[in-house]
Amino acid sequence: MIVISKKRVFEGKVLGEEMSDDWEYFLDTAPVFNYLNMKEIHLVCPIPGEKGTFVLQDDLPYLATEGPLKMIEKFFATHRLMDYQLMRRTCQSLEGLPSKKVPIVNAHFVLFPITKPEMSTWLNPLTIFQVAEDAGYTTITLTNGLSLKLPIVKKSLVALTNKAIYSLATYRQDYSTFMRSEGHPLSYVMIPATPFGRTLVKQKLLQEWLLTPGEFSRQYKLEEHLLWYQSLEGEFPKIE
Repeated sequence: MIVISKKRVFEGKVLGEEMSDDWEYFLDTAPVFNYLNMKEIHLVCPIPGEKGTFVLQDDLPYLATEGPLKMIEKFFATHRLMDYQLMRRTCQSLEGLPSKKVPIVNAHFVLFPITKPEMSTWLNPLTIFQVAEDAGYTTITLTNGLSLKLPIVKKSLVALTNKAIYSLATYRQDYSTFMRSEGHPLSYVMIPATPFGRTLVKQKLLQEWLLTPGEFSRQYKLEEHLLWYQSLEGEFPKIE
């Protein structure tokens, strides 16, 4: 038995790429996602058959009609957080940050895609409890017990997770008003004491900074100015 919260109890729910009884359960029972709710998001997952998006927020399941990236962009825009297109451009300009499967961050959490962002599953790396690889797929178990079978090998998942956590640490280093440290990136991010967490704390990328303080925020602000300038001249080109 998997206890998701005091309000809901699920029995062995495993989400895969095909429409299963578990998917049908969530489609029948999960309420519509409320974009005004600011609580931490643990998972954003496309529902098979283009039926919208499954959102796990604060250990409760919700459904959104938008695709995964549209849902995330709408959530961040609602709370006046980072713009994903600007985040992508910023990351592509700076060392150490992911240039393709770019995460999205705020002061409280980070989400990263495992494939093309528009239709990918997005994970909160700090809510991963353990992973197990089998025949090119990886089963990811979250800290609340929910499991997902995704088309990614463990090595690639660890690499994406590292970059997402590094991105969160970089954001907090530049924007946090209460966190100040001269140490390494993990001074800004507390990794949970889980089997997957013990793997993450050993990763080289998280042991030292590749950026100087303020470099990320300055580049993001520059991209905002470029967007404003491009809006005067014509359409701002999107990243493919």
